[in-house]
Amino acid sequence: MSPLHPAKPTSIFLIMTFLNVLFFATQVYAQERVALLIGNSNYEAPEMSLRNPANDVAALSAALEELGFAVTQATDQNAEAMQRAVEKFGVAAKGAEMAVFFYAGHGVQIGGENHLIGTDFAGNDLSALRQSSMTLDLVRDVMSRAGPDIGILLLDACRNNPFTESGMVENGLVRIRGGAGLLIAYATDPGNVAYDGLEENSVFTSGLLDHIATPNLDVRLMLGRVRQQVVLETDGRQIPWVEESVLDEYSFAPVLAGSAPKDEYTIDLEHWRRIASSSNAQDFEGYLEAHPEGLFASFARERIAAPLPEPAASLAPINASLTEADPNKIASALVALGYLNDPQTRDLGPALDNYRSQLPERETASADRLLQDAAQVSIFLATTTLQRLRTDIVALRSLERTLGIAEDALRQIEDIARTDANALPILQQARNDIYDIYRSRGIILRRLDQSRSYYEEVLNRAVIFFPPGIDASIISKASAPRDLNIADARMTNDAALFLRHVSQAEDSRKGSYQWLTDLIPPE
Repeated sequence: MSPLHPAKPTSIFLIMTFLNVLFFATQVYAQERVALLIGNSNYEAPEMSLRNPANDVAALSAALEELGFAVTQATDQNAEAMQRAVEKFGVAAKGAEMAVFFYAGHGVQIGGENHLIGTDFAGNDLSALRQSSMTLDLVRDVMSRAGPDIGILLLDACRNNPFTESGMVENGLVRIRGGAGLLIAYATDPGNVAYDGLEENSVFTSGLLDHIATPNLDVRLMLGRVRQQVVLETDGRQIPWVEESVLDEYSFAPVLAGSAPKDEYTIDLEHWRRIASSSNAQDFEGYLEAHPEGLFASFARERIAAPLPEPAASLAPINASLTEADPNKIASALVALGYLNDPQTRDLGPALDNYRSQLPERETASADRLLQDAAQVSIFLATTTLQRLRTDIVALRSLERTLGIAEDALRQIEDIARTDANALPILQQARNDIYDIYRSRGIILRRLDQSRSYYEEVLNRAVIFFPPGIDASIISKASAPRDLNIADARMTNDAALFLRHVSQAEDSRKGSYQWLTDLIPPE
């Protein structure tokens, strides 16, 4: 867990204002936020004992209590004790604004069902394993019945153990579906092993501790940062993933005014995502006015220059392939092109008419043409985003190294300043420098939040409608009608990378950042 961020010198008034805001937020959340944390370290079978689960529970409990949660800790529990704790937690979670269940310890899948193993397991067969474990389905069902606004299951399980090594069960946990309002975060992807960690906490829990208190950060973006951190720290050997069905935004930490400065790239991307499906030229004119050299400037100019939609009667006829095509593919392609906002819309007629009106005169709209056009746009957006991601990942890694050095130096200066008053000005400057590093780190993390989620959005949509057999040559065709600089080698390579991500995507991996492993810079 990273040390607390050193604060810049400020007035007593500002400090008291901050404390009052934090105190008020804590009081508001006190009766509405509950958490149950279970950590099993000391198993009856010595070879199964783990170093960090108890540490993980203690550290995460402290972090959640600071955020106003009523926390119940349970360490080294047998199966029966775990079940009792979960049933009791279900009562506390009824009607809560946020309910969090965290488990650290051994977990396995048996016959397609996930089992969290109690410390009483000492057998050597599946029957004993079932008797000494609690199913994850039980936790999910209790949480669903409790009906909090959002229920969050954080599973830092899948630690390696003797019965997976012997072949008694498969590695890791199996994917399960959550209900409405539930979010399930796994420390690693299906069938893989999570690392217990070489420090005080596991790799996954360390990520949680680093980001859970970030003010006003939606829980999905927060877990995106955790996944990103774990992937980078393990060089892609551990890839967390998330299964969720949550509609609203929820944050672990209270909102603090002015706590989240944004850079131009973040503002640019947020602006574009708001207007991408607009049919109003003024929206795109506003975008160009705000971002004349923005990432999507060429697309904005194209949308402004597009002719106004013609009456359907005057448009060229629709090819039969378009009317016979899979409506889900057509809807996703129209969303990619910006003619449709919601891919679930049933009436695609108006969006298709808008698309047809942009085609060259008398050209017939066909399914192949629509899908090709949407694929070209998607590839450009994906490759541009990949380059931004790669640049910021390198910057983040460099900044993390700088931060580590600066924190070591700060501790040394603090030791000196305890006995030498002459070191106090240097100490203050060192604290200011670290504050600036944290601030820069926050800006980069926010850029990565936007880039990750946008790339996932483009990727998940492309999986639905991309034509079979598509290859990187399609990107050269996109440059003809647009002023896009996509002919360089890096863009071509990233186009091929995106197409590989599309071809490798599968439903069981949805929610993981497996594609992020391809962006890890060489050491």
